[in-house]
Amino acid sequence: MNDAGQQAGASTPSAEFYTDPGQLAREIATVFRRRWQYVGPASQLERPGDYITARIAHEPLVLLNDGGVIRGFFNVCRHRAGPLALGCGNAARLVCRYHGWTYSLQGQLLRAPEMEGALGFDPAKIHLAPIAVHVFGPLVFAALDASTPPFDGEHPRLVDECAPYQLARMRHVMTRDYPVAANWKLYVDNFLEGYHLPQVHPALCQEIDYRSYVTELDTHRVLQQAPARAGSGSLYTPAAGEPAARYYWLFPNLMLSFYERQLQVNVVIPNGVDRTVVRFDWFALDAGPHHRELEHFRRLVEFSDAVQAEDAAICQVLQGNVRSSAYQSGPYCPAREAGVHLFHRLMLGRLKETS
Repeated sequence: MNDAGQQAGASTPSAEFYTDPGQLAREIATVFRRRWQYVGPASQLERPGDYITARIAHEPLVLLNDGGVIRGFFNVCRHRAGPLALGCGNAARLVCRYHGWTYSLQGQLLRAPEMEGALGFDPAKIHLAPIAVHVFGPLVFAALDASTPPFDGEHPRLVDECAPYQLARMRHVMTRDYPVAANWKLYVDNFLEGYHLPQVHPALCQEIDYRSYVTELDTHRVLQQAPARAGSGSLYTPAAGEPAARYYWLFPNLMLSFYERQLQVNVVIPNGVDRTVVRFDWFALDAGPHHRELEHFRRLVEFSDAVQAEDAAICQVLQGNVRSSAYQSGPYCPAREAGVHLFHRLMLGRLKETS
């Protein structure tokens, strides 16, 4: 996909794009509710009866393994909104934690205590509200709106592109949450360009060949690649035959970073107009129970922590600066900011469609 023609002459968004609370409310209603969202590792749903709870766009969800079929429902009882599940676990039925209404793992109401005599009450007609679910390697996605296109239609060719990384063998290693005092889109902007690397990430810049940094665009995703620098002592040194590192962004708020036989999943979660949580789920090939104790993995985590701290710090400064009366829209860097421009076009286009 060539973005150069549309990028020429385009200007970055106004300050309201990052500072208007009403803008965030529209994004949640029109973007997050209508796109596939990552909800957690598939390993949490391996056994029949396993369930996890999650939230997308403030909506409570429960996902479960029904005899090998992964299903999802709004985590809201059809009686008076009680929760059907808390946290994660394993159960043969979903039992509301408020009044004890009991549902099958297919979402059908089975039992409603003391409802005898309720006029017109028919348990056979009561079913939990479903959501769409998609499993991609070790990752589980969900979509709230029935109009959301199929995952493979939204991201064609992604399965084939990721095949060399052997996703089926990836195992979940750890989860970390990082607070970022900035609008979620500033964090996404920052991920989508290598322009800031020399200034913000000098150590990372020593690990990669910045001059060979490449950005490739697709309809709803961006792929970034930068070869590791050769030399002893380098942290990122692919073994012989190992595929090169790749860094994907999937619209609107997901990053998949493949390197060193690892997959780092970053989901960017708005928590207010100027508050964001970035959730890191780390996966590794053939990870065993002691993978976190491996020295090389510990070095990778420490390095990732340092890079994340640098990104969080610069995004916090940017959040304050876009509120400045001196801030104004400007041009995109043609060589480095094509991914940022695509993200802005997609966001503004979705909001315009529903305004």
